[in-house]
Amino acid sequence: MMKDDSLKQNLLFTNGRLILPDQELPQSSLSVIDGLIDGIYAAEQNDPIKDDSKCLDIEKVDLQGDILIPGLIDLHVHGCGGADVMDGNPDALTDVATALLQQGTTAFLATTMTAPTSRLETAINRSVAQMLSCCVAELLGFHLEGPCLSERYRGAQKIIAQREAPPINSQVKLITIAPELPEAEAYFTLAEDLGIILSVGHSAASYEQMLSAINRGVSYLTHAFNAMPGIHHRNPGLLTAALIDSRLTIELIADGVHIHPAVLELALRLKSPDNVVLVSDGTRAVGLPDGDYELGGQITHLRDGKLTLDDGTIAGSAKPLLAGVKMLATKLNRPLYEAVRLATLNPARIAKVDHRLGSLSIGKEATFLRLDDNLNLKQVWLRGRLMQKF
Repeated sequence: MMKDDSLKQNLLFTNGRLILPDQELPQSSLSVIDGLIDGIYAAEQNDPIKDDSKCLDIEKVDLQGDILIPGLIDLHVHGCGGADVMDGNPDALTDVATALLQQGTTAFLATTMTAPTSRLETAINRSVAQMLSCCVAELLGFHLEGPCLSERYRGAQKIIAQREAPPINSQVKLITIAPELPEAEAYFTLAEDLGIILSVGHSAASYEQMLSAINRGVSYLTHAFNAMPGIHHRNPGLLTAALIDSRLTIELIADGVHIHPAVLELALRLKSPDNVVLVSDGTRAVGLPDGDYELGGQITHLRDGKLTLDDGTIAGSAKPLLAGVKMLATKLNRPLYEAVRLATLNPARIAKVDHRLGSLSIGKEATFLRLDDNLNLKQVWLRGRLMQKF
């Protein structure tokens, strides 16, 4: 990814609540040198810039007790701020990435909808120019949600007859399939050959079919509990296999619409904290008022925070990823560091960028969010540069 070295500056953030992967450091400091985190200093430590020659030109930023967390990473997001990954105009991805940054999401997998091969190719092939941008949320690649999906559990997807995989380039990182379908076989081969993460979603797979898929390399579950059978005590289904198998990571949409908080709590008690990723499943309606918005060739209706099709089917989310962090921390009373980790370090590991993103750690990029005590967004920093201020 292109980085603008000419605008980098050395910074010292002081008097902040630093959220690390496994703890919170109150009244602490963090230094940034050349766009990277250079030091983290707990409250009891001495002045971190004293006698440090490389910090002679450092600029201090007093956080005034505010919270500092890593930039959020969304592995399942279709759009934001009126733009959609599948839009035909050449600026679609830039518009999505710009809007996501304003919501605190600093990196993402652009997620497609089921569509004819030509439309999917157009969306995927836009990635090259977008990968070079340094002033918007970083495009980590693509998540293909379809077209190999179950008609019965299509959700808001518009299922087409052609379920074969479109031509794949190196920017496709994750593909969601229904493994019980005959066309799924080719996706297993494709994923193995190209190193693509294979996920199950929009599927009617049985418990046994799900275990077989996991044994063949499936390691991820797309929006758990949604667009799949529920758990029955004599027909456990794919969801039971996903919840009890430690090889699988599950997505959760914690927007207060897709999953009841009690079920969120159930999932968090069953799965290891390392095997849960918060996603938004956000659409172009994120950040917009009530109204009607296109999604995957269908009209959706946003009313009071809930996005649906004409028949009432939930059609993605109108809330950003930060809303999920708030849900876990404030409604479920989960430690803030845990809620943050599910939307930062865990998705960074899945996307294989945790060596540079996903946590406040020395040597990683200085990409983070400043929040107030109510977890409202105040600032967005990308590689040591202030990009958004609210």
